[in-house]
Amino acid sequence: KQEVLLADFDLDAGLIGFLMKSKSRYTILDAISNTHRLDANYWRALISNGMPRLQVIRAPGAMPQRPDPKPEDIHAVLHFVRFQYDWTVADLGRGLNPVVLSALEEVDEAYLVTTLDVPALHQVQQVLRSLVDIGYGSSRIRLLLNRVPKAPDVLPNELEGLLGIPVHSMLPEDHGALYEAYAEGQLLDSSSNLGRHLARLAAGTAGIQEQTPKKRFSLFSS
Repeated sequence: KQEVLLADFDLDAGLIGFLMKSKSRYTILDAISNTHRLDANYWRALISNGMPRLQVIRAPGAMPQRPDPKPEDIHAVLHFVRFQYDWTVADLGRGLNPVVLSALEEVDEAYLVTTLDVPALHQVQQVLRSLVDIGYGSSRIRLLLNRVPKAPDVLPNELEGLLGIPVHSMLPEDHGALYEAYAEGQLLDSSSNLGRHLARLAAGTAGIQEQTPKKRFSLFSS
C-alpha cells in the first residue's frame, strides 16, 4: 500500500508504455529536457496510471534523432521522483550507455537480468567488468536469472564462480502466462508460477513479508 513509479529509461526500446497501455503522449524525455519546470503539477501531466498506487512514465522508443540527455538532468529527474514515491522501478535497457551510467549513480540496487544463453552470460561478464572498473560496488548489483528451465545446464554456484557475484533470484520460464498477460493488457496473474516468483522477489526487495493466499476450506468432500 505504497506509491510506486515505473519509469522507462530505455530510450531505444520503450516497451513499458506498450505493456502498461500508457495513454500519455509525454515521455521521460520531456522530464529530462525540462528539469527547470519539474514540479508536482508538471510531473502529473507526464505520467499515466497503470493501476491503483502505480504510476507509469514511458520512454519514446526508437527515434531517428534525439538530443543526448545530460547526466545532470537525469540526476535531477531521479532525485525528484525519489521524494515523490515510496518506490521507483526504472528500466535502464540493455548494456551500458551514458543514460544508464548516469542513472546508476542514483539507484540503490541494480538488477542485472540475464538468461542462461552463452552470449547473454558473456555480455553479463562484460557489464560486470565495466561496472567494477568505474567503481560501482558489486554489493549493489543483484544478478537475476530469467526464463530458467526446469533442468538448467548451469547451476547457480557455477555461475557465481564464473561471474564473481552470487545469483540473487531465478525466474522460471512461463511463456503461457506471459503471453496471456500481454494479449489482455493485464499484469501477470499472481497465482501463476512466474507470478509467485515475482511476488517473492518483490517482497524480498521491499523487506516485507510475502503475502500468501488464504486456504479455502469446504464442509463437504467427495
